[in-house]
Amino acid sequence: MMFQTLVSCNDQDRYPAMVDPTDQVDGFVRPWFDLGTVQRIAEDTQANAERYGHGSYDTIHVLAGDVSGRSHAVVVSICWMHLGGEYHESATEILQPNEDGRYAVGGHGWGWYALDDDLSPVIPFVPNEG
Repeated sequence: MMFQTLVSCNDQDRYPAMVDPTDQVDGFVRPWFDLGTVQRIAEDTQANAERYGHGSYDTIHVLAGDVSGRSHAVVVSICWMHLGGEYHESATEILQPNEDGRYAVGGHGWGWYALDDDLSPVIPFVPNEG
């Protein structure tokens, strides 16, 4: 069962996501974002990479286009630190949506954590079902 919550991975940016409380690694969650939120994450990661350097930030990119009158989106993750090194083949990843059309941006690797109503980290995430 998935629960709606706010998540963060940097103590600054907060995004609404769906989270499965059984899918945690050391208390960090794998959030699933709708496409509108993925676009916000893309804008934020690209701005941070420009501000602090591409070697410090992975970036997300949302590419949109029409095929035969139908709109499509492709979500790409770029790990700039891997470019030019031995891991260059894994520097890019096309993120696939789940059956609900949501994307797991960063997965467990980004250290996403859920936030409570006071915007404090909840590690491990235990949903408030009340």
